[in-house]
Amino acid sequence: IIEYVPGTSDIGELMKKADTTLRASGLTNPVLDGGLLDMSVNGHPARWGVYKSGKLLGSLLGAVSLGENGLYYISVMAQSALTKWKDRLEKSFQSIRMPGEALAGAADMKAAAVAEPSAGTPTEWKSDTVSLTLPPGWVEKPKPRGFEKEVKGWFMNDNLPGATLTVVSYKGMGMTMGKAFDAGTKSITIPMPGLKPVEAEEISLENGKASFAAYRGMAAAGGTEVELASVVITTKAGKGFTNLLLTGLAVHFAELKTQALEIARSAR
Repeated sequence: IIEYVPGTSDIGELMKKADTTLRASGLTNPVLDGGLLDMSVNGHPARWGVYKSGKLLGSLLGAVSLGENGLYYISVMAQSALTKWKDRLEKSFQSIRMPGEALAGAADMKAAAVAEPSAGTPTEWKSDTVSLTLPPGWVEKPKPRGFEKEVKGWFMNDNLPGATLTVVSYKGMGMTMGKAFDAGTKSITIPMPGLKPVEAEEISLENGKASFAAYRGMAAAGGTEVELASVVITTKAGKGFTNLLLTGLAVHFAELKTQALEIARSAR
């Protein structure tokens, strides 16, 4: 897999995107086998590493910064084939360059100084309708175009690659928890019809009753089919009813459920 990423030149961000794609390809808990290596590839900043998944699969991940843009490079194979193919694929990665540039190869190789992820602390977040306590890792991002006006916040989490959290609030005469919950489930199932319900129930939280549903299934992401999971929780909070919509890779299903419940308990 070689993917060009316009507008992203930071090596760390490119490697995160490569990691997300690797997990979306179906590998279970790929872990770094040794350290990451920083280098210059044909004059461009680059990073390279070897990953393993269980006892059978291995993968090679790399990223190259190309001016204001970048790309990442992934190869997946049986671990038994790593010895045969590793050097050849490294040379292929080290040939990446812009059109017209000379082939200079790799230089200035050194261990990458990658900071260990911090446990972090919860974050207090407030809109005009609801306040929440978010577990470590959730960072608010600009809302994508086309989101309805009821969307109060949209978040991503580096600790859960590919995961998003959407906070939606409904208020006004005639609004009920049932109507808000129905809107929340449609927000999941209409754009991703491949997701099917796997759990649905009314739950009791410290701050009152809530409606809960979970979905799993295949959906298109990044030009390929991946298995996703979504959790919807509707609770009465603040000045109306709040929907928490968490979506991410199915391998993170248990963590998505845990965090959704934790956030819902904090809704005020």
